[in-house]
Amino acid sequence: MSKFDRGFIDKDTLPKLGLEPYVELINKSSSIDTNTEDAKIGLMLLWLSDYFLDVVDMELAPFEITESKLDLLVLLTLHGERRATPSAIAERLGIARASATSMIDWLEKKNLVIRNHSTQDRRRIYVSLTEEGHTFVNKVLPTYWSSCASSMIDLNSDERKVFEKIIKKLTKSMQKRLGVER
Repeated sequence: MSKFDRGFIDKDTLPKLGLEPYVELINKSSSIDTNTEDAKIGLMLLWLSDYFLDVVDMELAPFEITESKLDLLVLLTLHGERRATPSAIAERLGIARASATSMIDWLEKKNLVIRNHSTQDRRRIYVSLTEEGHTFVNKVLPTYWSSCASSMIDLNSDERKVFEKIIKKLTKSMQKRLGVER
């Protein structure tokens, strides 16, 4: 029997609202030149992104890593022997330098990455994967890719093709708007 079945209401829990109250708020508070249907779809896309990350993080939990930290490890993996500074990592991942530093600190404590000082300029720091980091990435990636693939399970083949086309178009637009690419 849940707390709600017994008539107990947890005052710290907020009830689910659904989309409609947000649509009403969009209609009341958006500027005159905002397409309210587009705002609703954009909000739904934000929610989908949050849900997707939550699912991926949940499936990565047995490895004790989040998608954002794995993303950093994958970035280093894909760049191979190329040296990466914390600033370059932050820029490529589209996060603040402080966030990148925090993730690098955490990954370094787990012995997945190492910081090395430049031989030409001791102020310059490069980040690279350790052998343990390479092994870890190879162990986690099958679960990660499976999690990515599972997000498409409810779409049929035709819907997947349309969705991919839409995602590519929106991604290109966002990249142009932000002046960044992956």
